[in-house]
Amino acid sequence: MKKLLSVICAILITIFAIMPNAYAEAQKDYGNLDMSRWVFVAPFNDRDILIDKTSFDYKLDYRDNILCNLWVCYFFNNEDKYTFHNITIDYDNKALSLDSYITYNKKGKVLDSYNLPYQDFEKVIPGSVGELYYYIAFHPDYIDEIKKHLKENS
Repeated sequence: MKKLLSVICAILITIFAIMPNAYAEAQKDYGNLDMSRWVFVAPFNDRDILIDKTSFDYKLDYRDNILCNLWVCYFFNNEDKYTFHNITIDYDNKALSLDSYITYNKKGKVLDSYNLPYQDFEKVIPGSVGELYYYIAFHPDYIDEIKKHLKENS
């Protein structure tokens, strides 16, 4: 009985030691970002990745390939900046293109921006952040609905 009580106490101590850190991460201050539209996706090295859930725009290109355009935010944890990337993902070719970006300091002042002159699609690398974007944009549970919607509205 004492062993069982000791194990339970050890588990509870571990849980209570971890909880404040997990809670603090969930309550992180993302400054000027409107968190009713930006969704935390993943931590990545020294930055957090967020996606604008209101920016998903699906369409067919001239070859009838399904494209999704969306905005991604890289929020740098150790620097005074965050960057928005506008990307287009090609479902049929499993490729993505960076279309533009804009970098702000954490007070909201523009530091840099650029619109690329044309789309340059690169294949999605397995296990990369690009693959994460691909599966978020074209989740297997919803791809049939996306295809149906695009065919009805084209």
